[in-house]
Amino acid sequence: MNKQKIARIISEIFNGFLTMMLAPILTIFLSSLPFNLKAIYSALYILLPILLYLVLKKLGKVSDYDLTNRKERPIYFSILTLFFGVLFFILREYRIEYVTFVSLALFSIATAITVVTFFWKISGHMTYSTFLFSTLAYIISPYFFLMFLFTPLIAWSRIELKKHTLAQTIAGTLLTFAICSFIYWGLDLF
Repeated sequence: MNKQKIARIISEIFNGFLTMMLAPILTIFLSSLPFNLKAIYSALYILLPILLYLVLKKLGKVSDYDLTNRKERPIYFSILTLFFGVLFFILREYRIEYVTFVSLALFSIATAITVVTFFWKISGHMTYSTFLFSTLAYIISPYFFLMFLFTPLIAWSRIELKKHTLAQTIAGTLLTFAICSFIYWGLDLF
């Protein structure tokens, strides 16, 4: 198997859509919400990013699901941030601390990516895998920090596929880790 094929497999396993959705869905399903609400909110976290992409693709506003072209990213990330903001404000009303914190983290990360993407391209794969790994460490066990051992491999795959530079992968990781650390462990101190 050649390097490009291996990089593509790694990139698909840690796909930004998948890792973006998994953290809030796991958090919601581990919460005390009634099953019907778990299903509704999880479906929203799954469907909104996908439907938004499909609509923008149909309108010719995006060309591929990696959003390779930086100029195509602001519209997608801006609308997605609004969706995540609405979900955060709805979910915080249930007053389940870790559901509130995870939805706030996702909203904050999406906001940060949206702002950055107007000026520079940042790695969504690195951003959302860092979000997933940090969230698992926060809601389940600190042992999930071991998943960060995959970070160099994910970064390599994005660079190998010529989707990002080293700086873009590092920025996605560090920005997201800073946001998650502040929300999950910093706000918890207050």
